[in-house]
Amino acid sequence: MLNFKTITLILINAFITNAYADKIISKEYYVPYNNQKIHLKEKKLSASKSSKVIVLINPLSIPSLVAFDVPNYSLMDALAKRGFDVWGIDFIGEGKSSYPLIMESNPAPIGIYPLDTKEAVKELHQGVNYITKVTDSHSVSILGWSWGAVVGAMYSILYPENVNNLILYGAMYSSHLQKSIEPIFIKPFSGKNNDFSENLPAYQNIPWKVINTHWNMMLRGNYTIVTQRAISDVANAYVNSDPKPFLPNSLRRPMGPMKDLYNIWNGHPIYDISKLKTSTLVIYGDQDLFADHELYSKLTNVKVNNKLS
Repeated sequence: MLNFKTITLILINAFITNAYADKIISKEYYVPYNNQKIHLKEKKLSASKSSKVIVLINPLSIPSLVAFDVPNYSLMDALAKRGFDVWGIDFIGEGKSSYPLIMESNPAPIGIYPLDTKEAVKELHQGVNYITKVTDSHSVSILGWSWGAVVGAMYSILYPENVNNLILYGAMYSSHLQKSIEPIFIKPFSGKNNDFSENLPAYQNIPWKVINTHWNMMLRGNYTIVTQRAISDVANAYVNSDPKPFLPNSLRRPMGPMKDLYNIWNGHPIYDISKLKTSTLVIYGDQDLFADHELYSKLTNVKVNNKLS
């Protein structure tokens, strides 16, 4: 018969075990790729053996650590608490991944644009192959934010067997920016015949104040949407994300994604969305100045094969 002392010890043990089970653990990995290394980060509950694996893809060349794992505002933590095995990826030229030699040069070489979307898809494929081996999964879900949604959609078209569900958050596909912001995001990158210029640097040095300005443009004076503390925490993560910045409080941003977005924002999609067959959720903010607000209707017009096998 169990006495009171024994029962108490069992309950204490159970409490300690459950408390430990609820703890989020974080692991980092480096995957070889063309004599370089791709940085992956994983978060999950310590006792979790979840088959729900999700990969997060960052916006316009802002590393996943900043985009999805800001202390106190971490999407990775929020998903891990709900039982997901959550992964973020930094592409070559971002965060803790390797940087190409042209991004180590200052000033930047002209006319070479690293990390276009096709290259990012190749790196994502390398990352997903590694993730499925580590997690013993056959496939993953993908959440892509902004430019990351372009990468996620293109990857899902090429490798549909690897993707369970696709979430496109603030996604771009084919649209035209508002006239008020064209002077900032279109004209500086225009070359001959309105094509993307061949005389731009391989990367940009982007200070936090520039990113903050873009946020303020979309907030439109409504500062109830996001707190100043949140903005400060994001700023702190941002300015510490580049291991070797050339300018204080900035990061190096490869020009490849900007080249692709230039085409997208001029109404020239870089992939065919009608080929997307993965179960897809589209989310965007009504004050988002950069997302394609008509993307949902373009998806719903896609022919779906409802024939049962």
